[in-house]
Amino acid sequence: MIDKNIQPGYSIERVSLANGGDVTSQLMNWALSPKNLERLRNNKGLVKQLTKMKALPSSVRLYIRNLAGVTDKITEDFFSKSELAEIKKRVSEAKAMGSMGYVPQSGLTRTTKADIIGYSYPKDESTGMMSLKGAFTDPAVNINMTLGQATFDTDKDGNVVVKDIHDFHGIEGYGYEGKQLSKRDLKHTIPHAEEKFETGVKPGDSPSVIAEKEWLEELKKIQGLKDDEDIRRSATVKESDKQFLKRAHKELLAGNIDPSKYARVVAGLEQGEGIPVEIDVGKISHEDKLKADPSFADYIAQDTKSGYGVEYEDVGIPSLIRNQARKYLK
Repeated sequence: MIDKNIQPGYSIERVSLANGGDVTSQLMNWALSPKNLERLRNNKGLVKQLTKMKALPSSVRLYIRNLAGVTDKITEDFFSKSELAEIKKRVSEAKAMGSMGYVPQSGLTRTTKADIIGYSYPKDESTGMMSLKGAFTDPAVNINMTLGQATFDTDKDGNVVVKDIHDFHGIEGYGYEGKQLSKRDLKHTIPHAEEKFETGVKPGDSPSVIAEKEWLEELKKIQGLKDDEDIRRSATVKESDKQFLKRAHKELLAGNIDPSKYARVVAGLEQGEGIPVEIDVGKISHEDKLKADPSFADYIAQDTKSGYGVEYEDVGIPSLIRNQARKYLK
């Protein structure tokens, strides 16, 4: 039913999708409940059909597939034209870097290897590098959340295929909007029948007993134990998956983390196989590189003497090509 209170000219699509609004957050929260996650996993065919609809960003659709255990290979057909354009732009930036004598990479990466595309900064920094709102409003954020870091191969004919495995290493969701989360160290008391071992020095204690008690007292301080805790009865263990997930859900309900971060936590705990991704973006032209990287345009316009990239003596780039490059200077 359409809400009559919605102002004219402000469509439901813009409220719930384009702005990453409340309806979308509610949808994500609904899908991430344990009961509905189980239903998604029991209806993989339905999930496959629903996630082919390009009204939702690729990152959201892939999250849903991953959580539901749908691991079919993803190809370029899965993506919208604007999403493919953003992916091709990143490859073009990497290719431009290679043409200037650098390692062919683009964006933020965790490696020095060649032929890598990484994370790009969002147009609006307030959305964060990765957030649900950003996924709906900024192609860069959406592809950050879809691919993150990926490799690409170029065949003998110049066609480029981007490859990745959509999975979740770790559970913390670093880089996503909201409070940082990680598993806590929890202190537990271990009951036993023996009398509590007192570390306090008493009159009549021998020098050797005093020395041992002082050593144990120092050890308690290092471990952070309280005065009434027996050093032999305390143990430190990691927070369980169930405890961590419950705490993350509380942070979600309190508005301290973004739904996409919570989805990342859930997937990190519960995912099975990753989803293979192979995207054919076609050939990367000289003009693609000029459009993608203003530094490359400047490099060509100044006959490699821009101060950026490898400078070649008397390379002699034709004036027609240099003039074309000037059109893309910013």
